[in-house]
Amino acid sequence: MKLTTDFDKLGFHDTSIEKIERQSESVVLEIKGAFVSKEHPDSDGLDWTAEEATLKILGVTEERATYWDDTKAAREHPEPEFPLDEIMHASFKDGVFSFDGFKQTVPWYEWFITANSFILEVKSASKFSS
Repeated sequence: MKLTTDFDKLGFHDTSIEKIERQSESVVLEIKGAFVSKEHPDSDGLDWTAEEATLKILGVTEERATYWDDTKAAREHPEPEFPLDEIMHASFKDGVFSFDGFKQTVPWYEWFITANSFILEVKSASKFSS
């Protein structure tokens, strides 16, 4: 299953990032545990859990990673090459993919990727059961 539209119909809560690779104008994430809503046009009307998938973010022009160690302001991320390993929230708005979550079980990290499109290639999936 390859998904290229409706990022808002995908869920990344508790999705783990196994590997990050940067290629020419793209960031490629090997992930586990993403969710595909039955409302997504390519879901065949079913909710899916993507046990293993690749999220390719294409047309990347900028990346920015931050972390919070208090409530005042975000700080520059100490390891921007691998900004987080567990996603809690993800969105795509106005040309920016935004992810936030944990790094080595420690909150709170943010990653912003300015890009124009994505491909979620699901390698293995099962019907979602709640």
